Amino acid sequence: MDVFQVRDQVIDDYRSFTTASIDIKDSRLKDHYQRELDGDRQWPEPWISLNPAFESGGRIDELVGEGLLHPECDRIFRVKQHSEDPGRAPFTLHRHQREAIEVARSGRSYVLTTGTGSGKSLAYIVPIVDHVLRQPRTPGVKAIIVYPMNALANSQRGELEKFLRNGYGDGREPVTFARYTGQERGEERDRILANPPDILLTNYVMLELVLTRPDERARLVKAAKGLQFLVLDELHTYRGRQGADVAMLVRRVREACSSPHLQCIGTSATMASGGSTIEQKRTVAEVATRIFGSAVIPERVIGETLTRATAVDAGSNADALTHAVRSGYLPEDYAGLAASPLASWIETTFGLATEEVTGKLIRQVPRRLREHAAPTLSGVTNLPMQDCHDAIQQALLKGSRVRHPETGRPLFAFRLHQFLSKGDTLHVSLEPEQDRFITSKYQVAVPSAPEKLLFPLAFCRECGQDYAVVKGLTRQGETIYAPRASRDVTAGDALDGYLYVSTQLPWPADPIAEGRLPDSWVGPDSHVLPNKVRYLPQRVRVDTAGHTVDVGGTPAAFIPSPFTFCLSCQVSYEQTRGRDFSKLITLDAEGRSSAVSVLSTSVVRALREIPESELAADARKLLTFVDNRQDASLQAGHLNDFVQVAQLRGALYAATRPHLTA
Repeated sequence: MDVFQVRDQVIDDYRSFTTASIDIKDSRLKDHYQRELDGDRQWPEPWISLNPAFESGGRIDELVGEGLLHPECDRIFRVKQHSEDPGRAPFTLHRHQREAIEVARSGRSYVLTTGTGSGKSLAYIVPIVDHVLRQPRTPGVKAIIVYPMNALANSQRGELEKFLRNGYGDGREPVTFARYTGQERGEERDRILANPPDILLTNYVMLELVLTRPDERARLVKAAKGLQFLVLDELHTYRGRQGADVAMLVRRVREACSSPHLQCIGTSATMASGGSTIEQKRTVAEVATRIFGSAVIPERVIGETLTRATAVDAGSNADALTHAVRSGYLPEDYAGLAASPLASWIETTFGLATEEVTGKLIRQVPRRLREHAAPTLSGVTNLPMQDCHDAIQQALLKGSRVRHPETGRPLFAFRLHQFLSKGDTLHVSLEPEQDRFITSKYQVAVPSAPEKLLFPLAFCRECGQDYAVVKGLTRQGETIYAPRASRDVTAGDALDGYLYVSTQLPWPADPIAEGRLPDSWVGPDSHVLPNKVRYLPQRVRVDTAGHTVDVGGTPAAFIPSPFTFCLSCQVSYEQTRGRDFSKLITLDAEGRSSAVSVLSTSVVRALREIPESELAADARKLLTFVDNRQDASLQAGHLNDFVQVAQLRGALYAATRPHLTA
């Protein structure tokens, strides 16, 4: 799969979405806006990060042979495809996962602070399963795993099913587990209360309720007497007041379950930033100690141990790098590509860095290909930057396809981090079109002339005529027009409205005689209808600070809100209630829900177009995170409506074209 091509397609769709609803009339404004779009300000070049390789901690069967794990773990932690699959081969653990298992056996609390995609869940699941297997087969909850979101609990339940149920058959699994988050229906809830599992997956709100509800406290909490493990996944989410609530919850669980030696485990990829790994561990240990209510020393804050997947020094040879880029040759096999000088240089550039204080390998900060990597490689090889750009891109794609013969891991597991913004509307000074200052960055005044205020623009949806968005203020008999955001609610005696400035088509003193008013505004006696008089544009002259002047200044017309007709194309609106959003558009108002729908459908469409030989059908999925459950419901409904409208319009389009099949 060419993820760069998918990214370009998504950006093209988003650009079409943000620009399709407006065609700016003024040529200078249009050119400025086009330059902003071509400069990719709204969709800058993506950041690229490389998931590094982790130092091995040994296979599960090797840890069993050392006595570190129960023998049954060798049967549980295998790669399994379906319920009857006993597993092809045991898992190979990373070093930090093995260290977590060793710390867990001590009974002490610990925190795992490894990066995304490092297998943090196995670092507590394996010790928990091992502990349950070593205990006599007695009912009761031995471990409670707390997630900040139900989505994470649901995902973990699916993973546990692969390990603990596949290969065993119904009812024969050696370790039981259940999700208890409030999503369970009556029968499932009653079954869990009647027969509590060894491992309980929940969220912190539900755990709080379990401690306060009489029935659940009497059954679940009683079953958790002597609780051994309490896991807080994504520990960094518990901060501020919420962090204090969770810290108190941990103490209440310890007391309610009569577990003075409760072993607390935390995981986080972003618990601390800045400073060396030694300083970060010290900070994490202090925070974890406060939350857990039990001591966590820096030595029990487990970080990742990275290793190189490519040849160590191959990327430092400038001549070899130059030859690799110029030839364009990339080996087809894992070992050959890993020995390539270009692959080694890429891993150093995007994946690994050496920490000065400790000398350890740490993750490289994300970087951009065209902005940083390609110029750097061009400087080393003295080759054109575009050639270097293409060589890096092709090597990343090739590295994502070749797999290690034993672990099945790709040489380069890289990710694109694409940021999108709705941009800002255009701002101009109050001057004639050919002289006014134009910017798309919010500022109070023209940088070189602070006496010239900048006003945001709105555009007619029909013809693209621009209007300065203002509010009229009367002070000591003088009228002043101040900048106003289109969504602002003006208070007091200020009057919302718009300023129309046009040299080629100025607003006349007698608009009826020159035919500038909509036909529906003029009565049989050639006078403006009484109910329209209050909405008539008012001719004014304004200086660059928005003050009305009698002499000089710029000729303009003030249009009181609501916007009733366009002074350029004369399209009129009878609706005078509500906002002017349906009549005038600003360049920063594309609609967040609609944008997410467009991006989602674009990603899914791009994934479906990829040949199945490159991407399996079950991997063509999009996962979207939102702030809370209410936003998720809103977006889901909006997306469903979007799909249904698209299907209906597609059907109507097909029906009107007989040569197309529905």
